[in-house]
Amino acid sequence: MNKPEILVYITDCKDRIISGDPLTLYLPDLKERESCMTDLSKALRADVIQLKNGDHVLISK
Repeated sequence: MNKPEILVYITDCKDRIISGDPLTLYLPDLKERESCMTDLSKALRADVIQLKNGDHVLISK
């Protein structure tokens, strides 16, 4: 069985952006962030997890 992998990190805080892998998206607008998460999770067939700090990660299933 494959280990889940973080595909995308989505945040509304510029201070949490770190370059490298995985892709990090800065989306300060809540509606845009929610829409992007939905679209990306479908396209990548990924699960969306909300972290305690309010950020989200998309992980492979």
